[in-house]
Amino acid sequence: MARSVAVTFEHVSKRFVLQSGRSRSFQEAVVNFFRRGRDASPSGQDTGPNGRDFWALKDVSFELEHGKTIGLIGANGAGKSTALKLIARIVEPTSGHIQTEGRIGALLELGAGFHPDLTGRENIYLNGSILGLSREQIRSKLDEMIAFAELDRFIDVPVKHYSSGMYVRLGFSVAVHTDPEILLVDEVLAVGDANFQRKCMDRIATLRRSGVTIVLVSHGLETIQSLCDYAIWFDRGEIQYEGQSTDVVMAYLNHLAEHSTMETQGFACDAEEMQDLASLHGRRWGTGKVRIVGVEFRDRAGERTSTFKTGEPMAIHLRYRARERVEAPVFGLALHHQNGAHICGPNTNFGGLDIPLVEGEGEVVYRIPSMPLLEGTYLLSVAVHEKSDIEMYDYQDRLYPFRVYPGQSLERYGLVTLNGSWHRVASGMPVP
Repeated sequence: MARSVAVTFEHVSKRFVLQSGRSRSFQEAVVNFFRRGRDASPSGQDTGPNGRDFWALKDVSFELEHGKTIGLIGANGAGKSTALKLIARIVEPTSGHIQTEGRIGALLELGAGFHPDLTGRENIYLNGSILGLSREQIRSKLDEMIAFAELDRFIDVPVKHYSSGMYVRLGFSVAVHTDPEILLVDEVLAVGDANFQRKCMDRIATLRRSGVTIVLVSHGLETIQSLCDYAIWFDRGEIQYEGQSTDVVMAYLNHLAEHSTMETQGFACDAEEMQDLASLHGRRWGTGKVRIVGVEFRDRAGERTSTFKTGEPMAIHLRYRARERVEAPVFGLALHHQNGAHICGPNTNFGGLDIPLVEGEGEVVYRIPSMPLLEGTYLLSVAVHEKSDIEMYDYQDRLYPFRVYPGQSLERYGLVTLNGSWHRVASGMPVP
């Protein structure tokens, strides 16, 4: 069976001219006008003393199938929103060809498509007419649109007096109630409150089941994984990877992790080098009989890193130096989320590792077979103390950060995953 294509991009590029200042004279304005067309390739060269080319998309080609939900991901400025605007015909490509098949409903920038001096009701009629609906068709859906947007009291107020949340509610309601065959949704949904976001996601799921093609831009990667059939990762105006949503998200996260690792690749910390600074800020203390002189995070392959994914193994290596013979020391960790929440505090005594004595240099390792932490930044404290906890030899308070990415986990809220599973049990049947 042949594929039915809703959107086609063929070698599409889009250039914007970034103006750095105004022309100081009529003569300069004329000169700049004639200079503006000199550079017509995605090179990023100056177009004149007051302008510079910015290529939001560079030679991009892809096809989106009818009835699929597609996620566009990437950093800010990668080209995602520009792609949506090109599909919606809000802007035209500098070069290349775009073809769409079906009525388009779009929720892009706040207030896009609204006339500020018209009321909410009047803007509904205006937008519906632009989309090709008759006045009678709009009237038949009007009450449903207003109710969904929760704007009953404000529907006859000019929209220039609306808050950003009211804009979003009205815009989304119009977009999903005008029978779109292709729905475009930008990150603007993040402006709405939690209850309205839930309503929007429920409505998107309903449209998805009814066969509407949905193109979604979001920084919420868990939303992309759970909602989208397909995803495209943009970077600096070019497609880096496209395919099944989970595969694309994982590729993007791997890229972020590698980039972060490159930035912090000397991270294996020499605690002694940090001692003066940490002590000044009251973040390191102890008698010094035993000192922790190095802290390393290592991945499955034993490589040093400061980035991990939920579900992956992790090892924390503590190198120590004892200036004299010290009997029965206890090594411990304390783990905090960046918001300050204390997560756990394992130590060798609780873990059943008896260390009769230390002298000179050595190492202890704490291994986590499957990372239970959800996405976020975490801070590690390390310590070594006397077994009865009377004397603290060395304590380093939250000096060692690391980052966790979601990996294959689809959980979103909280700090840890329980690694549980869901089962539906028929009435009267025993629970498996």
